[in-house]
Amino acid sequence: MKVAILGRGRVGSALRRSLKDDGTHDVTAMGRKPNLSALRDANVVILAVSDDAIEPVAERIATELKPRTTVLHCAGARNVDELDACAAQGANVGVMHPLVSFPSKRRYPSLKGKTFVAHGSSQAVAVSRRIGKACGARVITAQTANPVYHAAAALVANGAAALAFVAVHLLEGLGVAKRDAERSIGGLLESVGENVQSVGVPDSLTGPVARGDSSTVDRHRKALRRVGRGALSAYDAVLPVILQNAEALGLPRQRADEIRRIAKRR
Repeated sequence: MKVAILGRGRVGSALRRSLKDDGTHDVTAMGRKPNLSALRDANVVILAVSDDAIEPVAERIATELKPRTTVLHCAGARNVDELDACAAQGANVGVMHPLVSFPSKRRYPSLKGKTFVAHGSSQAVAVSRRIGKACGARVITAQTANPVYHAAAALVANGAAALAFVAVHLLEGLGVAKRDAERSIGGLLESVGENVQSVGVPDSLTGPVARGDSSTVDRHRKALRRVGRGALSAYDAVLPVILQNAEALGLPRQRADEIRRIAKRR
């Protein structure tokens, strides 16, 4: 396929690199001023632009597309109707959202082993599967525009990064160099991700709450109270969810209630 990627930001650059490395498809990447000849020749157009730019860009390029072109956007919080202008010109339209965190413009995460979430016309989903395969990713279908979907992604991507922010500062307070702390916590997060993929939930939970070790939880909270209220607030905020996971894993109610009592101490 001839693939045109509009957008040279984090997502567009990662897709371009992955597709170029695979070599299966003919890929052209462009920025704010689209290469009209490449657009007219493309079988697939991927809009890797900001959420607010999707609709106006779709309107700008719609009349330049050849019939039956597949047009995909990559925004997990926006629906297929952002591409109505292209659909009105006979394009197959859909969403292909890489369920991946893209924090840096200088370094792009590998897409191999990751997941793309697709929906839209049957042709758009089929093309998303071909793109995903070329990137080494698996593709599932779901209504990405549903706020529940986007909240699930944000809960993990943003929540994990925020907890890592707290944990790195705690290690720095113990004298660990920041870069060493970041690598250590990053490796720990990576192992958690591997566990979620390999053994699933709730079985990937480990640690004192999973064991019902209330005395360790008590020591954690006392230590964090001395360090600062911010770290303790983060610990206490996530503790009820960890308990839910532990109970799903089989933690007896009595032990769970003891941890809840400890968590209420001020």
